This record gives sequence, C-alpha cells and structure tokens, in this order.
Amino acid sequence: LPPGERRRRVPPRRAARQVHPVENSKPQSDGITGTYRVDVDIPADDWANITKFYDVLIFNTGHWWGPDKFPKETPLVFYRGGKPIEPPLGIFDGLKVVLKSMSSYIEREVPSTTMKLWRTQSPRHFDGGEWDHNGSCLSKRLLEEHELDSWFDPRFGGVNKEARLVNSVIEEALVGTDIQLLNLTYMSEFRADAHPAIWLGKKDAVAVWGQDCMHWCLPGVPDTWVDILAARILHYFKQGEG
Repeated sequence: LPPGERRRRVPPRRAARQVHPVENSKPQSDGITGTYRVDVDIPADDWANITKFYDVLIFNTGHWWGPDKFPKETPLVFYRGGKPIEPPLGIFDGLKVVLKSMSSYIEREVPSTTMKLWRTQSPRHFDGGEWDHNGSCLSKRLLEEHELDSWFDPRFGGVNKEARLVNSVIEEALVGTDIQLLNLTYMSEFRADAHPAIWLGKKDAVAVWGQDCMHWCLPGVPDTWVDILAARILHYFKQGEG
C-alpha cells in the first residue's frame, strides 16, 4: 500500500457493554442467587478504543439477550452513572436502553465517513423443541414463505422467537442514525435445509452427536452473507468517490 494509505478492514464488533457477574454471599428471599451488572453508559474497551481507525465497522448483538441465558435466579441488573436503574428493567427493556446508549455513542465518536453496519442474528431451525428438548432440523428443502411465521414469529411462540424480538429492538434503535441495518436473518430463515444436522456423512451420527440446527454447512449460507457484505461495502465507497 502507498505510504499513509489506510488499510480497509472489516472487524466484527459485538455490541457488548461492560458486563460483570456479581456474586451474592447467600440466596436472597426472592430466590436470586447472583446478578450480572450491565453498565449501559460504559462502552466495552475492545471496540470503544478503535472507533476512529477503521473504514468499516460492523456491530452485532443478540445471542445472549434471552431469558434462558439470564433466568430470574441470576438476572441482568442495569446500571447508569454507577447506580442501578430504578425501577429495575427487564431484559428486553434493558436492551433498548443499551442500544440507545450505544447508537448515540457511535454517532458521536465514529467519523461520519466510516461505514457503519449492524448485522442481525443468524436464525436457528429447531423443529419440535429447542436444542435440549428433542428439537430437530431434518428438512431437505427450503421453507416456503407462508411457513416462516409459524416457525419464527414471537406471536406464535415459534423457535427463534427471541431473535426476532431482539432484531425488532435493534431496527427501532437504528432509526434516525447513519448506521445501516445488515439484515441477514430473513433470507436465512428459509434455509432449514442448510444445517449440518443431516449431512454429517456417518451412520447414526445424529443419534450419537445430536443435531446441529444452529450452525451452517459450508460452503452455503455464510458465503451468501459475505457476498452481500462485499457488495454493500463496494457500493458505499464507490458512492463516496462519485
């Protein structure tokens, strides 16, 4: 590269705030055995200190924002200014506050010339139960459009319902910012056939190792994500040159 030219890199940066486990010495009367502190106004060092270096920044969050990850016995407790937010926030209301704080920080600290993308979550395709409740993804075909809501819509209690809830919160938080939404979820929801569950190539592999309905066969869906990302990046910088 010519001297002084900035190298264009695309680092994945998770939208994590400072999260610390706080152990209680003994169980409380309400059944809480421990809490996790989330400082909504303190950005995590691993991405906050590089905001002015990169030409492209990609943010994402979602996997840990679910009641199954933080049950009522060990909840997230949200702090602002070093003090717990009152009244206490549930996990999705807390996420809204975190995203508002983070998007405001990005708008303030990241140069306007930097391309900013927020990637939505990768969907799972467990049918008949979650991963630990006999869920499976034996489909050898793409889902039809009319099937998606029965599989994924929160109103119907479908698998992946929390991902759709989180994605809707993310979309709402990005309104009015220059952070572009990179929605990879919807297109990937169709691909119930693209997980390695039935393609392991060994007799009785599913019975022995279970079904992986979260990750993807390669090559396949992730390659399409990369193609879309590359096209978005090229289009963005060509527009800037024009």
